[in-house]
Amino acid sequence: MRIGARMIKTALAVVLCMIIDSFLKQGSGFLSATAAIIAMQSTFQDSFSKGKTRILGTFFGALLGYLFALIDPGNILLIGIGVILLIYCFNYLNWDTGIVISCVVFLLIMEEQNNTDIFSYSINRLIDTTIGIVIALLVNYLVMPPKLLKNLYEECKNLFKDLSKDIDIILSNQATIDLEKYHEKIMELKKKADIPDLEITLQRENQKEIIKINEIIDDLFTIYEHLSFIQELKKSDCIFILPKIAEDNGVEEKQLPHIMMEFHKQQIQKKYRRLNSLLNAKSSKKILTKKGISIK
Repeated sequence: MRIGARMIKTALAVVLCMIIDSFLKQGSGFLSATAAIIAMQSTFQDSFSKGKTRILGTFFGALLGYLFALIDPGNILLIGIGVILLIYCFNYLNWDTGIVISCVVFLLIMEEQNNTDIFSYSINRLIDTTIGIVIALLVNYLVMPPKLLKNLYEECKNLFKDLSKDIDIILSNQATIDLEKYHEKIMELKKKADIPDLEITLQRENQKEIIKINEIIDDLFTIYEHLSFIQELKKSDCIFILPKIAEDNGVEEKQLPHIMMEFHKQQIQKKYRRLNSLLNAKSSKKILTKKGISIK
């Protein structure tokens, strides 16, 4: 296991929160750092979209904490009721990513405030949490931003390399391959290739290259489908065809499996050549080599 960019960025955000806290007399570095850890996500888009919900969670947690602290700060029964209310309301509104931070802020206000001015204490905790979330967003955007397009090209290139080996094995009748692993990887690539507009704008990604990467993933999936058909044909002892259909098309029943097999082989070869061309195009090489990935 290696130390990844997200670990480094999370640690940096925590350090920045503690530094800012040292300049704020009424600040809570612990709460800011906690908010930064919770808000840090693998991409800026994730951090931003979930960050909005977490800021709302901070606001409502602080508001409920303030109202309940006016009644009886530290009351165990009120704390239990408050947590239930926050979880229920956020689940009802589909704001589940804001549950944790709202409960943390609520508990801090109910348990740790020793100031007679409950309103000021609540406002300060709201500010602390917002600072942590904003720092997490800034760090995620400015420090080692994830290169989504580069990562996708790299994954497609590696998957194509692995698939090429199994194509030879299947077409040469050497063995049967478990193709489900490719289905899972391709579905995962499809999800990653659905890059939000905000991420595209911020990272200045080339729209044409994004379209191309989706074409590459579609071609990989097509090869997977044809390979699956070939393996199923090999498993079948016979292929049923209505005599009338065979007669009308001038096909002998015993010829059909061979014809079908050849069709799928041709489609695989066609997509293979296309993929090889797309992955070795000048624009693809430029993206990969620019980021330190060799093309062979």
